[in-house]
Amino acid sequence: MKKPIYILFILCFMVFVSPNSSNATELPQDVLEKALIKLLQGPILSVVGTDWFRGNEKILEIKDDDQNNDIFYVTVQVVTFQGPHNPPYMEEKITFKIIANKIKPIDYFNRVIPENEWNKYQLE
Repeated sequence: MKKPIYILFILCFMVFVSPNSSNATELPQDVLEKALIKLLQGPILSVVGTDWFRGNEKILEIKDDDQNNDIFYVTVQVVTFQGPHNPPYMEEKITFKIIANKIKPIDYFNRVIPENEWNKYQLE
């Protein structure tokens, strides 16, 4: 008879004493993007094969798979260079498929950035 009373007491204690709000806070979008870029640095390097202007990476798109919520597609843009930050500058766009902890490039596009567009990429 005492056991059900103890269980009832414990349940009431848990309901009334538990906190009403969570301590979790939303992270700003730029912090999340920086963390994602940091995660993708190795895979980016394996695709472009050269260094790029670090800190100028852009996340162009993040999509989840319509049929599988565990799959994400992330498209990033980096600007690569040759030598000590010398032209030709290349715009590199890579789409990665992320499944759990596996990151696989699935699409790649690059082009030489004409000199009249360098200011768009803060290269001057």
